[in-house]
Amino acid sequence: MLKRIVRKVLPNAAVAAINRWRRRERSYESWSKAAAAAPEYGDKDLTAFRIERSRLIVGQEESYAQPPADLLPAMDVPSGRFVDFGGSAGEMCAVLQKQFPAWSFTVVETKSMADAAKVLRPAISYSDQLPAEFDVFYSSGTLQYLADPEQLWREALSRTTRCAYLARNAFSSKKRFTIQSSRLFDNGAGPLPEGFDNIEIRYPHRTISEASLTEIADQMGFDLAARFEGRNSGLIGTRTDLYGADLLFKRRQPDVVQKTKRKKGRLLRAVFFPRSLRAAAD
Repeated sequence: MLKRIVRKVLPNAAVAAINRWRRRERSYESWSKAAAAAPEYGDKDLTAFRIERSRLIVGQEESYAQPPADLLPAMDVPSGRFVDFGGSAGEMCAVLQKQFPAWSFTVVETKSMADAAKVLRPAISYSDQLPAEFDVFYSSGTLQYLADPEQLWREALSRTTRCAYLARNAFSSKKRFTIQSSRLFDNGAGPLPEGFDNIEIRYPHRTISEASLTEIADQMGFDLAARFEGRNSGLIGTRTDLYGADLLFKRRQPDVVQKTKRKKGRLLRAVFFPRSLRAAAD
């Protein structure tokens, strides 16, 4: 009854806006249930739009995509291999390529995006799989759209030789699964291509745990070298427990790793084999 009254009183546009807001804020019990309620990221309409919009800025990427200044010191070697996980059509890699021409760049994306983007910037590699090894791993606003971000993070670090940088994160101490809703024209940067309607795009979204990512990094031999607070562009909705921060991790040098292992070994011996027992054993 109340719903019918609201529909009669409010304009259709207002009712549609309320429905979109409710869908955006609704929480689901699991990723699978959120994914079942909306298409996965990589929807064909979104992919086609992003490709055509990116096509319009080829050669002008620096006007629309700027790498974090804090990332650049990680590339202070003559050459290397850079991976942008979730890097869309390679706009940011194109900017970095001009600054670091001796480096190689790979964008890891959905298969549909990777296949379509290859013709735009042939100097950049595109794949739907992580390369076997690389020096710098970068991901911006992507982990929160994965079913298992921690597994991907662990896999990426196992192949990273130097540094890893995570930007535009949706952190929370609470695990939440929602649906993100946006208009098609809100995606990407640059002039709007012709032939598209500004339709609603919906895809599953989740929070990620900063503590878990940091712990995994430590297990994989990385230290948190820098943390940049207040970078909240990866957040959606109005949940007060959400926060953003960019994280820069650096792989420990081999001698540091060995020292850490020896220190942990001494600690374990001290806990499980007190000095009195060790003396008795001798």
